[in-house]
Amino acid sequence: MAMSGPRSRIDERAMGAGTTVRFAMLVVLLLAASGAMMLPVIKDLRTTDQVGCQLAAGIDPDTAGDMASALNALGQAIAYRACIAKYAPPPPLWEIYGWPVLLSLTAALLFVLLPVWKARRNRAVPLDSVDRDGELRTLLAGLAETAGLDRLPWVVVDRAEISTGAVVFGRNRRPTVCLYGGLLACRRSDPERFRAVLLHEFAHIANRDLTVTYSTVAMWRVFLTLVIVPYLAWVSTQVYGAFTWWTWSTHAPSLIRGVLLPALTVALVHLARSDVLRSREVYADLAAVRWGADPHGWDVTTRAPAGGSLRRTLGSLRRHWGTHPRWEERRDALADPAPLFGARALPMFLTGAAATMVNVHLLTYLSTYELYNLWRIQLVSLAPAALVAGVIGTALWRTVAYAVLTGSPVPSGVRAGLWLGAGMGVGGLLTGYGMGGYEWLPRRPALLVLVVVAGVAFAWWVTQCAHLWASTWRGRSLRPPLLIGLLSGTLVLSTWFAWWTMDGTAWAAGTSYSGTGMRRLLLQLFPGSDTGHPAGVSPGADGTRSAVVSAVAVVWPVLNGFVAAPLIPAAIAALWVVPLAAWAIGRAADTPRWVAGALPGSGDRATPAGEPMPSLRRVLWPGLLGGAASWLLLVAVQAYLHTSQPGPLQRGGLYEVRYLTWMFMALVGPAAVAAVVAAVRTGRGRRLAGTLIAAETAALLGVAGMLVLVSADGCVRPLDTLASSCTWHPAWQLLQWTLPRLVNGTLVLAAIIALLVAAAGSLGRRARPQRTRAAGPAGEAPGERTGRGGRPAGRRLPVRRVAGVLAVAALGIAVVEPRYLAKWHTMTPDSASAQQWTRQWSDVPALSVSAATRERQVHAWHRLGGHYLLNHATADFDHLRGVLRAAVDTRHTQLTDLAKVRPTCADFGRIAGWVNGAYFRVPDPTAQAAWQALGTQAQKGSQDCQRALDRKDDALFVTAMRELIAAGKSAATVTRRVTSVLHEAGYDGY
Repeated sequence: MAMSGPRSRIDERAMGAGTTVRFAMLVVLLLAASGAMMLPVIKDLRTTDQVGCQLAAGIDPDTAGDMASALNALGQAIAYRACIAKYAPPPPLWEIYGWPVLLSLTAALLFVLLPVWKARRNRAVPLDSVDRDGELRTLLAGLAETAGLDRLPWVVVDRAEISTGAVVFGRNRRPTVCLYGGLLACRRSDPERFRAVLLHEFAHIANRDLTVTYSTVAMWRVFLTLVIVPYLAWVSTQVYGAFTWWTWSTHAPSLIRGVLLPALTVALVHLARSDVLRSREVYADLAAVRWGADPHGWDVTTRAPAGGSLRRTLGSLRRHWGTHPRWEERRDALADPAPLFGARALPMFLTGAAATMVNVHLLTYLSTYELYNLWRIQLVSLAPAALVAGVIGTALWRTVAYAVLTGSPVPSGVRAGLWLGAGMGVGGLLTGYGMGGYEWLPRRPALLVLVVVAGVAFAWWVTQCAHLWASTWRGRSLRPPLLIGLLSGTLVLSTWFAWWTMDGTAWAAGTSYSGTGMRRLLLQLFPGSDTGHPAGVSPGADGTRSAVVSAVAVVWPVLNGFVAAPLIPAAIAALWVVPLAAWAIGRAADTPRWVAGALPGSGDRATPAGEPMPSLRRVLWPGLLGGAASWLLLVAVQAYLHTSQPGPLQRGGLYEVRYLTWMFMALVGPAAVAAVVAAVRTGRGRRLAGTLIAAETAALLGVAGMLVLVSADGCVRPLDTLASSCTWHPAWQLLQWTLPRLVNGTLVLAAIIALLVAAAGSLGRRARPQRTRAAGPAGEAPGERTGRGGRPAGRRLPVRRVAGVLAVAALGIAVVEPRYLAKWHTMTPDSASAQQWTRQWSDVPALSVSAATRERQVHAWHRLGGHYLLNHATADFDHLRGVLRAAVDTRHTQLTDLAKVRPTCADFGRIAGWVNGAYFRVPDPTAQAAWQALGTQAQKGSQDCQRALDRKDDALFVTAMRELIAAGKSAATVTRRVTSVLHEAGYDGY
């Protein structure tokens, strides 16, 4: 909205500045970094044998940070975690969690003592010592009253300082103002400057800048002393050791990250803190001018930077490093506060980097010694998401509000999103989380593009939501919709962080799912066979069906990731319900009250500017028609599959997989078409919001139709698929664990398709010339009549009621689904489950190591438990042979005479349990083959032996003895191979 006539000055207080949350982000980053950086220091001070456990697991300690090593450890989770618990136990809890607590307590103490220290350092004296007659106090009290302060703060004087300035420090409730000697000297010679300086300092108090600023300063100084110094000392020893042990080439990425982490953390925190302080200086200037200070009271003559481009570049960097803006910048802000409403590149980049570092530090620190469940990962991700939403969201909302108030074009937010995404990517590479601690880049570096895309999508979406709400909100202030936008942005971004933590980083680091394991899982989920086929289709079509199963096996891990984060349904709902609510309100016919509040003293009437706001029908109709098309396709799918419906006892297997595949395509296809239609029918400034609303409407209606059809399956004869009788069987009972993946997969893919369609539409629109369209009387699209309140006239689709029903349905899924999956989301996997899942679902790569490392691995395997198991198996084998030989010699070969071998048979079973997963695989291929045979033979022989004795089955007992003797020979083979490797390596005594 542009104001006709002379433009009124925009009140910078119309929306929150967002500086407090930026300080909060720095505090959270320092606390998280303190725990994550000091944890390896604490661990290194303890004498443990973690390296031995890594070697015994077949991992090379020099590359223990990569994903291949992590998968090998998880594939032996029972043995590995038991080894760590015995030989490298975690430090006491007070050592693990005590460092952030110590940092906080020390910072609190410094915060209390900082004002006293600053006053004594400057040898400041109380005001009364230089103001004998009280004239100066009276003047200061009047200025404090002008600034709206309840009372005059404590005032001291630094007589040795000759500059004409002042400083305020302390905390909001007990501020201290320090006047410099030069300022007192100019009180009578330059009263306007004296007044401007004092009102500026009082503005800091009125704006409540002190507590958050100096608490951050205290935390920062304590962090430098208690974390950076010991961490650098520890890293120095690691670097020296790498050079000494000739392993620099292997450890270079990890060690360089270790050196860069504190350096870049220091730079990041200082740059972000300086940027906030510069902004607060400008806000204080504006407040002082509002209270009557002379805008030229701070005028200082400055020289233009001399020299070439290099000198000017260094000067620019120096400005970013400083905590006070240049005087010309302050004068420009007094003339036009536009810089305070812009989304600048540096804060965007720093925020993205800081958020990723917070997320990585928290997860690394909190999950080092325990496996986290899905809800805990989601909740941890809320912290960085809230910080990003608070900083980036506020900046983008302020940018949009300024553009709406001034009539200037509303930025898309893409540029800010690029800087945000770049910051998140750099933060991830710096911490190396999921990228392999001993690698520069992840195995699939192309997937890092997703991080940048996520930043762009988030900023683009926030900007369009802000534009919609700023165009329709009628309240006195934009703060309520801003709060809604920040909360929904936190929800959306936390889901991204959770998904990237659990799935994205694993994919980027090279994780691959086992196709065989996935197909086996599908057969477990969909037991049965598929003997039926459509009329006219030969049984050879089973090859096509197997191809469908293989395709589903590839897609299934992706769909599984869409239900891993518990808040994904809520995030998807926020993506389109928030803009839908704003769109449903409609543009105000009169000047919104928030506009009048942001433009004080303006009595002008607001007139629409920029692209007209299309009717909500333009995006709802494609979604509704897409939903109807989805219903028709679902009916067609059931009718088609009814022709190949197998018998009641054969349903499941490939038939059910094909059924769900066709259902999924029938849900996603119309959503994609609806997104394309909506992209054509909406303008550039609202295209993303429009495509999201249309696609999600079609997807939601399709899901509703699918639930009805599945629940009523069997009631309409031509549509029978999974059932053959008309009984009510709810879809969530019939499909069970498949339903959430189907629903979430549809909603998530609809959102992704909407994003891609909107991006393609925007790029295509830029590539061709724009055509102007005449706007109607209230900024409406051509051909749309409006009635009262700016709503389209005539009896048409009740869009508000439809929007309300859709919003309630979306929120219902967001609430119901996490409750439906609560057991899975709150389950903390134990070692056995983690080991089973990794072996079944993941392709665990074979690690290639040098011959010397292989020898060390075999020695660790033998030393930490392998020798005990081999000796035990050998002893049982010798005892069994002795009993059998004695029985043959004495001719006591009846089962009643041989029952004495039952304890030995049972002991072989216990050994088999250790061999088959409770202890490490042998890190030698030759020995491992015999070790695996030992486990299989001992388990089978133990079971057959005890079963034969119970049943008195002579033939089965003979078979069992042969199996146990073969197991004993396998144990002897392992022993010989391990002994040979250790002997050749020079491990005397092993």
